[in-house]
Amino acid sequence: MSEKTLGAGVFPSITLSKIKDFITLTKPRLLSSVLFSTVLGYVLPQNSVITVLPLLYLLSGTALTGGGAHVLNQWMEQVPDSKMSRTKSRPLPMGRLSRNEALIFGVIISITGITILWLTLNALTAALGLLTVISYILIYTPLKQKTIANTWFGGITGALPPVMGWTAARGQLDWEVLPIFALLYFWQLPHFFAIAWMYREDYQRGGFKMLSLADKTGQRTAAHMLLNTALLFVASLSVYLIGQGRLLYLTGAILLGLGFFAVITLFFREKSVENARKVFLASIIYLPVLSTILILERFFY
Repeated sequence: MSEKTLGAGVFPSITLSKIKDFITLTKPRLLSSVLFSTVLGYVLPQNSVITVLPLLYLLSGTALTGGGAHVLNQWMEQVPDSKMSRTKSRPLPMGRLSRNEALIFGVIISITGITILWLTLNALTAALGLLTVISYILIYTPLKQKTIANTWFGGITGALPPVMGWTAARGQLDWEVLPIFALLYFWQLPHFFAIAWMYREDYQRGGFKMLSLADKTGQRTAAHMLLNTALLFVASLSVYLIGQGRLLYLTGAILLGLGFFAVITLFFREKSVENARKVFLASIIYLPVLSTILILERFFY
């Protein structure tokens, strides 16, 4: 298809490349992991009989809500993004989209997503979706320029999607959702500490306050990685202990947890970009594999 204007005379400024840029603003790769954790929260409190239509409503509402938060985050961080090698080619720093276009797009899809969650599921799930957007935009994003504590606050926002899945399925909050919330929370910390170490010079150019910038030797970063991986291991076992996982899950949690811990030990011994990248890769293997085991157990065991 050519780059001709789509719907000439009706939407004269909307081109195929601009549509692609709008989609890019939603961060599809990150959004896919958000949706995966949402599905995990949805199936946990249920048996093998899963109602498909509510799940589709949940996924569409969460995708729009999460995508909107990502768009608004980039709207707020256009200037820092323009200074960083890993983000300067995004649509806003490159000028392929205006800030007003991003703002309007982000607000519209966020409101649409929250509305879908409210009208098709329940008010509690919609409220959690709204909390996700607000905490991401009004707490996590500003804190990135002010304090290294932003990573810990951001982890709360990132751990809310499985809670949304839970409330979509149950219509209420239960204490049994805490282990999966904790698992998502403690998984994020070594994951983002690894990214922050890999791109610490970039973050410094962008003016972000990261643990890696206040830690020249990497000792604190390594210690926090080890601590939070230990807490992640405890959280993963607690999922089994309260009966949400079975023997296959327990085996996977132990093996994956020990493997993740072993990779972080490499970084503890040598604080290099290469070893930080290994931690990052281990993290993106750990969560999908463990979550897949947990989901499959619901259907085949």
